[in-house]
Formats: sequence, structure tokens, C-alpha cells
Amino acid sequence: MWVDYLNPDAAKWWSSKFEPSHFPGFDGLVDIWNDMNEPSVFSGPEVTAPRDMKHYGDVEHRDLHNMYGFLMTKSTYEGLTQYRPNTRPFILTRSFFVGSQRHCAAWTGDNMSKWEHLRMTIPMLLSHSIAGITFIGADIPGFFFNPETEELVVRWYQTSVFHTFFRGHAHLDTKRREPWTFSEPTKLAIRDVIRLRYTYLPLLYKLFYENELSGMPPMRPLWMTFPED
Repeated sequence: MWVDYLNPDAAKWWSSKFEPSHFPGFDGLVDIWNDMNEPSVFSGPEVTAPRDMKHYGDVEHRDLHNMYGFLMTKSTYEGLTQYRPNTRPFILTRSFFVGSQRHCAAWTGDNMSKWEHLRMTIPMLLSHSIAGITFIGADIPGFFFNPETEELVVRWYQTSVFHTFFRGHAHLDTKRREPWTFSEPTKLAIRDVIRLRYTYLPLLYKLFYENELSGMPPMRPLWMTFPED
């Protein structure tokens, strides 16, 4: 079942689920991961989402599909801020749209643990950044498949350390890949780069503050700094 977030009552219902009574015994900050938050079209647009699947206001799903994740995280954000007004919510989404940066962070979805996917990560994240989706990253060291070599794992960490969203994540069927599961040199290399990231956290906070004021993304292609070169 999919909630119709175009319906104001449905959106409010979803927001109400973040009322603290739904989290008994837990009064801290609630981090929310909105994953698989769009009807995935695996079988063709007329099969997964038939044309008579109408939303509130007689809107066809095909006209709303790319906005669905945006509407979900918007309702999530509104629920968290309503019931926890003194805390800053952290919401992560896989599906997003223009304006999603108001409510959540995002990642690039189910990438593969391959060199070409590491290479694609850089232009993907820079493109999203200059388009306004600035709190974004990619799964380290790739979601699907096992890393081809330990060097790929190290290079992926070294590349991702300066991305705004930074996390290791993998498919259930892959081998364990926590840093301590690799050889000693690889483990130490990953440890060093994570420590490096921690030293840069004050700068990242400053860049996010600048992003809030001016829209300038924390991750920038070189041509933004050197437009005449």
C-alpha cells in the first residue's frame, strides 16, 4: 500500500505517526530513513503503476511519480518538527525531487562496488550539489557485489571522505565489509581517512551554514571557484 500524500488528511496521518507515544521508552532524537519511498517501476509504467491508479484530485501517478519521495519526506519532516520542536531532525531519503533539500539528506541509491561506479560518484554528487541537493553521498564502497580488490575499498573511502553524506552500506547478500574485516594495511588506511574526516567536520559545518545563507553548495566543482580558468 502507498500513502497518497497529495491528500492533506493522508499527509497529516503520516505526520502523526511521529508522535512520541509511538516510540515508548525513547525520548531522544529520532533519525528517519525513508527508503524504497516510491513505487518502483520494474515491470513497465502500465503494469507497476496502472493509469487508473489515481491520487487525490484525480492526478495520475505518472504525473506525480518523481515527486512522491519529496511529498513523503515533507510529511516526515513536518511530523518530527511538530512533535519534537526543540530538536533538529535528520531524515535520509532515496527518492527526492526539487526542494527536497529543505527536509532531508539523500544518497544516490543502489550503486555497484566497481571502479566505474566510484568514478561516476564524483560527477553525480557535484551535479546534485549545484542543483541544490547539497547533503548527499553514495554508498561506500558500493551497494551491490563484493569489492573487486581491497584497493577499491580504500580508494572509495578516500574519495568519499569529503562528501557531505558519508556512510558504509551494502546489500544483504554481500560479504561483511566493516573496516576491521580487511587486511591490516587496509584497515589502517580506512581508519586514517575517517580520522581525517573528523578533523574537517568544523569546516563542513561552516560550509553548510554558508549553504543555508546563500545556497552555495559545500561540494563544488572547480569551475565554481575558478570560472575564468
